[in-house]
Amino acid sequence: MSIDSYGLPSEQYEEFFEDNVTFAAKLYVKACQILRDNGAGAIDFKTTLDLYQEAIYGTNDDCRRYQKTNNPEAIKDNDIFGLTPSREELMEEIQAVNVKVEALVDYIARLVETTTDGLNGLAEVMDKDQS
Repeated sequence: MSIDSYGLPSEQYEEFFEDNVTFAAKLYVKACQILRDNGAGAIDFKTTLDLYQEAIYGTNDDCRRYQKTNNPEAIKDNDIFGLTPSREELMEEIQAVNVKVEALVDYIARLVETTTDGLNGLAEVMDKDQS
């Protein structure tokens, strides 16, 4: 688990975090009530840690969505592996792949045609030799 603010100021990250922790705490209390009502007993530390981690993941996701809408360049700046292309970049790549696929299909069609013509010609020569 890591904290990634996607370039947001720490105050904005803290605001998202607080919202997520508040929500996670409410869910924690609700979970405790459900467990108590069903006679399951107290919630252990691991569950508390899991709730905290979920709050971090949720906060990171909030930051990513916020920055994607309000500052898409910040997403690119933090995307060291190039795993978050823009829609335009995806469309450009798809079009480039389509062009390459069409060229490959044309090449294969010509290859099949040439090979077929060659084999037909060879068969004709062999037929004449056998006659």
